[in-house]
Amino acid sequence: MHRLGAEVNLDQLDSLVEDKEMLAENLENLVKKERLEGRQEGRQEEARRILYKQIGLKFGDVPEWAQKRLDEATPDQLDDWTAAILIADSLESLLSEH
Repeated sequence: MHRLGAEVNLDQLDSLVEDKEMLAENLENLVKKERLEGRQEGRQEEARRILYKQIGLKFGDVPEWAQKRLDEATPDQLDDWTAAILIADSLESLLSEH
């Protein structure tokens, strides 16, 4: 480059290479995070689907208030309810707040 008369700022060039590497690493981490979140959401939706089916089989149609509780439930709540439905005597007791 010097023979061509071009001045090259090596510090700036190194900085650009480092920035490119950091950007690539950040992008890779973002993709991994998105995949993990997607899998987690998929498992949560599957748990919700199973619980809807269990409730329908045991208690009949799922009323609107119960649909709302199921749609807003955390993964832990869905997991707890999936087990608790085996001994629940009513939908109200299954989905109670306490």
